[in-house]
Amino acid sequence: MNQKGVTLIELIVVFVIIAILAVLMVPNISGWLPSYRLRGATRDVVSTLRTAQMRAVSYHVQYRVNFNAAEVGAANSYVVQRDSGGGVFINDGTVQTLPTGITINIGLLAAGRALFNADSTSSGGSVTLQNTKGVARTITLTTSTGRASVS
Repeated sequence: MNQKGVTLIELIVVFVIIAILAVLMVPNISGWLPSYRLRGATRDVVSTLRTAQMRAVSYHVQYRVNFNAAEVGAANSYVVQRDSGGGVFINDGTVQTLPTGITINIGLLAAGRALFNADSTSSGGSVTLQNTKGVARTITLTTSTGRASVS
């Protein structure tokens, strides 16, 4: 008689192998999380800076990204703001908070703000993001072009 199929013992062996592999992978995954969070947070901050620059050029109004200020409301957070006239800036979006384990160091950024002008120039400076493992990424703004680069 030609019977095809899988026995219960074969299924149990496969599940045991999968369980062992899962147990071995969990510590490695938790080691990767800080790096992924840092990479994602860096990408989000750069995207926000570029958005503020594009809005400044499009609407011919100064925009800025405000980091860790009292008006932002929380540490390790930032928000896009626009000049509503007379140098008074109002939020132009929601406050963004960095992922757990990521801290921000405003560094050389004047007063914790990246300012973008209608002619595509910006205030110069840098912002450094750091994860719990001590790995850091620095975002630098070029004054003459407003370009945000990551190192």
